[in-house]
Amino acid sequence: MLQQLRKFTTFYLWFVFLTYNFAQSTYEKEWQSRIILNITEDPSSSIAVTWQTQTLHQHSYAQVAEATNWIEFKDSTKSFDAKVEEVKLNTGQSSFHYSVVFKGLKPNTLYVYRVCNDSVENEWNQFKTAQQNEAPFQFVYLGDPQNNIEAECTRVFSAASKKSPNAAFWLIAGDLIGEPSIDSLWNDLFYSLGFIPKETPFVPVTGNHEYRGLKYYTDLPKEERDKKILTPLWKVHFTLPENGVENLEETTYYFDYQGVRFIILNGTNKLDEQLPWLDKLLAENPNRWTIVSIHQAVYSTGKDRNTDVYRNKLRPFFDKYSVDLVLQGHEHTYGRTYKLNDEKIVDDNDKGTVYVTSVSGPKQYKLNDNYKNVMVKMGGKTQLYQVISINKSKLDFKSYTVTGELYDSFELNK
Repeated sequence: MLQQLRKFTTFYLWFVFLTYNFAQSTYEKEWQSRIILNITEDPSSSIAVTWQTQTLHQHSYAQVAEATNWIEFKDSTKSFDAKVEEVKLNTGQSSFHYSVVFKGLKPNTLYVYRVCNDSVENEWNQFKTAQQNEAPFQFVYLGDPQNNIEAECTRVFSAASKKSPNAAFWLIAGDLIGEPSIDSLWNDLFYSLGFIPKETPFVPVTGNHEYRGLKYYTDLPKEERDKKILTPLWKVHFTLPENGVENLEETTYYFDYQGVRFIILNGTNKLDEQLPWLDKLLAENPNRWTIVSIHQAVYSTGKDRNTDVYRNKLRPFFDKYSVDLVLQGHEHTYGRTYKLNDEKIVDDNDKGTVYVTSVSGPKQYKLNDNYKNVMVKMGGKTQLYQVISINKSKLDFKSYTVTGELYDSFELNK
C-alpha cells in the first residue's frame, strides 16, 4: 500500500510540475491584442491591419490567403512583414504597435488572415475585399461613443453588428474615447467592440477629444500637457489612407467604395487648409454618390453649441457639388435635416444635402432649437446606431435605438 502511495505521489508531483511549466510557458507567450482592420484608398485590392503588444517583438508579421472551407488555405499563405512603432504611454511605460497593408488582393474575394510574432500566431479571421465597380453594400455609422464605453456602449456595438452582420465597414464620426491619452480607455474600446474590428474594416474620424493630446502624461510640464495636439495613440492604433492634406494625413483621407466617394474631414485642426483639397475631390469625383464625414456639425442640435464656422466654410462646397449626405457627431443628440441647398429646403427630386448628427454613447445633451426649421427629426437621451444601404440609384438610411426600435429613416434616389 505504501509503495502504491509513493508511486501515486511521484506521478502527481510530475503532473503538477509539467502542468505548471506548460501553463507558465503559455502565460509567457504574449498574444497580439487590439487587432483592427482599416479601410485603404483602394478597398478592392488592399486592406490594412494594426495590432499591439506590451513588449517588443522583432519579428512580427501577418499572413493572408484566400479563404477555403477547410484549412488547406494554409498551403498558399503570403506573409507581410510588419512595421513597428513604439509609443510612450501615460503610465510611463511603452507599448508597441504593428501594422501591415495587404496589397495585390483580388476584388470581391473572401480572405483569411492572422497576425503573428516570433513566438505566437494568433487566430485566423476573415475579411472580404470590395468590388471594383458600382455594387450594393451597407455600412454602419455611429456618433460619439466617448464615455463609459465598456459598461454602456458594448450593447450598442453588439446590436449594430447583429443588425448589419455583413457591413462593408463601420464609420465612427469622432470622439471615440473621452480621454484618448489614457491607454486603458483604448482597452475598454477594443474590449467592447469584441471580434468586430478583426473582421470589419473601421473608418474612424477625429473629433475634438482626439486633440486632448498629452493631458494625462503627468511626467510632462503643464504647458506640454495643455497643448491641443492629436493624441499620439491615434496613428499607432489605425492605419489609414495617406491621401489627405499635408500634415493632416490619417486625419483627412478619402476612398471610393462601389460607387460612393467617402471624404473624411478633420474639424478640429486646420480646416481652411482642407478646403482646396475638398474642392478638388468633389470636382473630380467619378462616383454616383458622395458622402462626407466630419465630427463637428454643420447644423447644431445640441444646446449651447455654435457651429457657424463649419456651416459658413463647408456648406458652399456641399451645395456646389451636391454632396448627398454629411455624417457628423459632436452634438450628443440626434438630428436630421431635410434635403437642403443654400440653406433652403428643396424637393426630394432636387439636388441637395442631408445632414445627420448622431450619438452612440451615454453622454447626451439637451436639444438646441436654433435650426429646428430645417430639421425633420431631433432627439436626445437615446443611444443610437445607423445602417446605411446603397444600391446603385437608391440610398436607404435607417437609425435604430440600442433596443432595436426603428428611430428614423429616409431614402435618397438619383
